[in-house]
Amino acid sequence: MLWGGIGSGKTSLIRALQGGPPVRKTQMIEYDGAAIDTPGEYSEMGRLTRHLLSTSNDAQLILVVQDSTRDNSNFPPNYFLMFHQPVVGVVTKIDAPGANIARAKAVLRRIGVTGEIFCVSSVTGEGLSELRQAIEERRLTWQE
Repeated sequence: MLWGGIGSGKTSLIRALQGGPPVRKTQMIEYDGAAIDTPGEYSEMGRLTRHLLSTSNDAQLILVVQDSTRDNSNFPPNYFLMFHQPVVGVVTKIDAPGANIARAKAVLRRIGVTGEIFCVSSVTGEGLSELRQAIEERRLTWQE
């Protein structure tokens, strides 16, 4: 399941990992193959976050997506410590002008991402193979 703000690159990341069709705006929670794609509005509007919380029960892994060009997150400090699933951070748009990877990683740590953090570009493909491999390794342990 992917969590992140509006325009953080969640749907682009899914498409890049799955080799799917071009990106369109996510309007509602979508089960897309093995991924659960979520609208950024659900993360940024407090009254909608409850839908993400209930949907997270279907997830085996939570990917928290942070746009490297943004200097903040709408999640409060340590928010992601409450989940029983593994929580992994993904810094997106590392190829974009104004990208600040160190700041994005610090934001992810502040909001409670204690697991690995992957830095990726859905445009150039940088970092995608490492993220795909990590997800696949976890998937294999879930099937055991």
